[in-house]
Amino acid sequence: MFVKIKTCISSKFLSYSLVSLCLYLSVVISVSFLSTESQAANSDDCWISSISSLNFGTVSNAGGRSSTPVYVTCNNSSQAKIMNVTICIFVPAGDPALANNRRRISSNTGSGNASSYLSYDLFYDPALTQRIDTTANSSTLRCVSQTFTPSEKQKISNINLHGSIYSGQNVLATRYTSFNMPITLIYAYSESKIPTAQDVIANNKSLTHNLLVTANYENSCYLQSVPDLNFGQTDNLLQEKTSSTTISLSCPINTTWKVSLDNGLNFDGTSKRMRKGTDYIAYALYRDASLSQIWDAKSIAQDVGNNGTQQIKIYGKIPIQSKTIPAGDYLDTVTVTLTY
Repeated sequence: MFVKIKTCISSKFLSYSLVSLCLYLSVVISVSFLSTESQAANSDDCWISSISSLNFGTVSNAGGRSSTPVYVTCNNSSQAKIMNVTICIFVPAGDPALANNRRRISSNTGSGNASSYLSYDLFYDPALTQRIDTTANSSTLRCVSQTFTPSEKQKISNINLHGSIYSGQNVLATRYTSFNMPITLIYAYSESKIPTAQDVIANNKSLTHNLLVTANYENSCYLQSVPDLNFGQTDNLLQEKTSSTTISLSCPINTTWKVSLDNGLNFDGTSKRMRKGTDYIAYALYRDASLSQIWDAKSIAQDVGNNGTQQIKIYGKIPIQSKTIPAGDYLDTVTVTLTY
């Protein structure tokens, strides 16, 4: 017979001032864009014809995401033959400048010294793996190509921009914006082939529009992590088994926070229990390493935020079981609630 503890986490956002995550235990026995007017185009030209707003809305130190399509219209003046066009977009650093290789928006609504910054980045893909560079680099550009038939005069393409505000930022609660963030369109035409990114760069045709990135930051608390409490494995429940885990949280400076735990899903009025079918293993949670301060549903850990990561240690013990326990997976879910 052996015991192995498996745990998992489930989470849900209850309200702006109440965040809960679940501690799962088990035992085994055995940016907004400036709108631009569509510009007249002659010959074989492309231009940004529509930019929807990219607004992160209200974000917190948990970060935030938003996305927007950039629509590009291209003309075809040579309507007697097939024509290919490739368009690419990149976004120079602009103002505010990059810091630690990250884009930034500022709490200052004008030029000059800003009181606070939010760091973010722009990506071509929703998985946030293809970062948009600040230069026309052929290895990082993601382009879109179109082929005109002889009868087609115009085509509209779109490139989606995805923005992500980095988590873990404790900054001034206010509105953040960019001053000057130039979104740049580059493109190239060819009758003989579909132009590559290198062809587009070499063609040296570009248009730039100012990109306005905005967000409202709400200085709030959040649970950074609630790792599983894992008792490991054993082949003897006639001996006590102990383990521990550490909750990490972050709160703005001088914000009073409280953390509480419920009694789990299988509480019998006396003990927390892990369950497999109709069988149970009793266990208890504690606030101290000496296992003298039991953590029940009435217990609260309390402190004041410091803009950094703060940690709470949780200790667990499986006491000696008075009866034979069948082998299997024994699980419980304890809800961890952060109130501020």
